[in-house]
Amino acid sequence: MDDNIGEFVKRIRALEAQIEQEFQQRRQQLQADFENRKVRFEAEVLAQQRRFKEGVFKYVLTADWRHVLSVPFIYPVLLPMLLLDAFVTLYQWVCFPLYRIPRVKRSDYFVFDRAHLAYLNVLEKINCAYCSYGNGLAAYMREVVGLTEQYWCPIKHARRVMQAHPYYSGFVDYGDAQNYRDQLEQLRQQLQQLKPEAVAAGLSQSGQPSATVLTKVSIMKTFQTMADLAACVGQDVATTEWVEITQQQVNQFADVTGDHQWIHVDVERAKQGPFGGPIAHGFLTLSLLPQFFDKTVEVTEARMGVNYGLNKVRFMAPVLVGSRLRGHLHLHSATPIEGGMQVQWNVTVEREGSDKPVCVAESLARLYV
Repeated sequence: MDDNIGEFVKRIRALEAQIEQEFQQRRQQLQADFENRKVRFEAEVLAQQRRFKEGVFKYVLTADWRHVLSVPFIYPVLLPMLLLDAFVTLYQWVCFPLYRIPRVKRSDYFVFDRAHLAYLNVLEKINCAYCSYGNGLAAYMREVVGLTEQYWCPIKHARRVMQAHPYYSGFVDYGDAQNYRDQLEQLRQQLQQLKPEAVAAGLSQSGQPSATVLTKVSIMKTFQTMADLAACVGQDVATTEWVEITQQQVNQFADVTGDHQWIHVDVERAKQGPFGGPIAHGFLTLSLLPQFFDKTVEVTEARMGVNYGLNKVRFMAPVLVGSRLRGHLHLHSATPIEGGMQVQWNVTVEREGSDKPVCVAESLARLYV
């Protein structure tokens, strides 16, 4: 890909991430909480929403005649969509392993969260679910077809393509025969080098990694400038090495903090406790963040960095002694400040062998030149 085009793509990705950040702030203003892909509204917000709910009976009686007329043509489309969904899934499950391309995780492209909105009646919720399925299917197919196109025909079109998939910008220019022959195998190898988890998570700009699927990228990521780092806003930047939690670490953390609760330090009693053994302190897990950053992300021009705090921390599951943990670092935002930049990392700490993260934290840091 041409260097200038590559730079433009980076800027576009950064702008998309900033737009998503604004959306997230707007959702926070509406007092919606998102955990484990579930949406929870504050009680007072739900009460306010119910005031605007229209009953099903009134909704049907006052329906526009054009909407009623379109019903027999809308819902029969579900059958071909289901068939298309099945065939696309069958295709990638059979063919992608033959091409050595990691399979796309289908469930990451279907979002059904509007059922939590108290101002929608049951028919409106059905309509929203139907639209969500159709758009999710389109996004899922786009990802599968985009990967397929990079494998078989990574050539740009002569005309502009509307809403091209994210792999298209890396294709060979139209009519450039030599580069096509030279780069075809390289582009295929790029697909083969993708980690299965990366394709499963897709190219989402949501700003929050999935609780069950986390992108695996290179261990150490080096940026020459803070602008280079800022270009990765909205991306999963790094995944750390595994770190084992030992009883000695837990005991030392208890001594330093003064938290000697038996579930942490009394091994024999803890074996009879609710967790089946001693567990690490939640703040011990949180204290791993500095070494996660130190071993995975480097900004060459940064002279120093300081912790600036945490927006939100949740300890989602216990960490038994002997567990191995690693962190997934997602760059949520990068804001210029005097003398440097403030960054927010969305960190998900994973325990080996478990689908549920043990800790999710929004960590703030300031980097200075």
